This record gives sequence, C-alpha cells and structure tokens, in this order.
Amino acid sequence: MDPQTAWEDLLEALGERDWDRVEDLAEGLLHWLQADGFPPRAVTGSDLGADWDREIALAGCRTALVQAREGVAHVP
Repeated sequence: MDPQTAWEDLLEALGERDWDRVEDLAEGLLHWLQADGFPPRAVTGSDLGADWDREIALAGCRTALVQAREGVAHVP
C-alpha cells in the first residue's frame, strides 16, 4: 500500500465523481490506517505531522465512503 498514491487517487476520483473507485480507494486506505499503517501527507504544502495527517485522512475516507454510497457529491 502506498498511502500517498491512494490519497491522491481518492481525491482525483472524488473530483471525477467515480463512486466505485472512490469506494474502493477509501475502503483500502481506511483499512490501512486502522491497521496502524503510516498516513499520507493529507495537506499539500504543509507539514502538520503524522497525527494530523492520520486524522484528516481518516475523516476524508469516511466522508468519501458516505458520498460514494449515496452516489451524490456534497462538494461542488
């Protein structure tokens, strides 16, 4: 698992509203993080530290899963 690539791919899939891909990527990254895998750098250009990156990625994955399962984007 490359969490950085998974995170970037997840953001791309969200932008494309590719809900199947969003669900796959979010589930995979969420499982990785819950198994104590290291987090991606969640905010480009900022070094918030691993704890912040983990929490941002966890929240992002959970939100992405909700959106994917509803099939509706809550973001413009």
